[in-house]
Amino acid sequence: MRVALTLLFFAVVPAHAPLADELDAAVGKALFDRQWIPAPASTKGTDGLGPLFSSRSCTGCHSRGEGARVVTRDDGKADISGAVVRFGNVGGATDPYYGLQLQTNAVPGLMPEGQARFLPDLKYSLEGPALAVGMHAGVRLAPPLFGRAAFDDVADEEILKRADPDDRNGDGIKGRANVTPRGIGRYGWKAGHVTLDEQVAHAFAIDIGMSSPKMPFPYGDCTKLQTECLAAPNGESAAFEGREISSLMLRMVESYIKTLRVPPEAEPSEGQAVFAASGCAGCHVPTLTTRDGRQIPAFTDLLLHDMGPALDDGVGEPGVKSSEWRTAPLIGHRLPSEQRRFLHDGSAETVEEAIGKHRGEAERSRNLFEALSLGDKKRLVEYVNGL
Repeated sequence: MRVALTLLFFAVVPAHAPLADELDAAVGKALFDRQWIPAPASTKGTDGLGPLFSSRSCTGCHSRGEGARVVTRDDGKADISGAVVRFGNVGGATDPYYGLQLQTNAVPGLMPEGQARFLPDLKYSLEGPALAVGMHAGVRLAPPLFGRAAFDDVADEEILKRADPDDRNGDGIKGRANVTPRGIGRYGWKAGHVTLDEQVAHAFAIDIGMSSPKMPFPYGDCTKLQTECLAAPNGESAAFEGREISSLMLRMVESYIKTLRVPPEAEPSEGQAVFAASGCAGCHVPTLTTRDGRQIPAFTDLLLHDMGPALDDGVGEPGVKSSEWRTAPLIGHRLPSEQRRFLHDGSAETVEEAIGKHRGEAERSRNLFEALSLGDKKRLVEYVNGL
């Protein structure tokens, strides 16, 4: 059934009905899995891809709701699927030619911006000019989606009560909220997106190249210097509020993501106690309280922390330094160990390596971990891997 007819059918189902919620999630999964195609196409509900893009679908980076993973490429070498290259400077400006992200795919008639390999280290090539002076390249992994939707339900006050930008308590941790013009950020490696639907709309625009009412530019990440990209057809339609993805379609994708929950935390363990005693829980807060009083698994404080030079790739975002990162939620990782990588850029192969790169505000916790006995280190690592 074509998307337009499907959406029309669901639009007349009462929004409060449990069946409607289930149907919304089912259609949302179909949209999440859909392999989008370039415009123009006879199937108007499936076109609008690109013109430049990183993936044809959400599932291209988030297969079964998971995030980036280690794969074996055709040449037999390991690489990361679900990783992208971001361009920017320390102040958060993007490259004037390439924009925010290296787009490794293009619709027929256009050339991709370049190609990238991520293992053992980032290596990328550009088809156009060199990056502008002061621009840097940084890797960003797609995170798993399990449990993330619940962050929408966390009140600003729950986030702000842990902020301590001046380190008044003297513990070395100076977490701060990313206060944007739209509200307090919760989503993204630097908490640049306030709500889940904002994050979803951004991913459709930058990763797939599709416009929506929240991201109305129909050419994705194309810049004004990429004139061939701007001259390509787009899939905007009156059936989708004049865009390529409608508000209703975004809401249905969001409904699907809300079904990707994490199980309740297991019974207290020795690893959990070591995790807390090492100071890890100071930022990776196990649970957060929602507006209606629920306790949700989190293992994040949703605050920004300066993690020092080892995790500074020179690519900032507006109002966020290149060395600042939102505390990564440790929940919902379901990949086997051989497919997992850690940190924003996948530079750590294990939990131990990831902890070893913690500097800045996390220096004290890293030192406490290094001082642990081998047995306690193993308990902590097993605990984190099991979240």
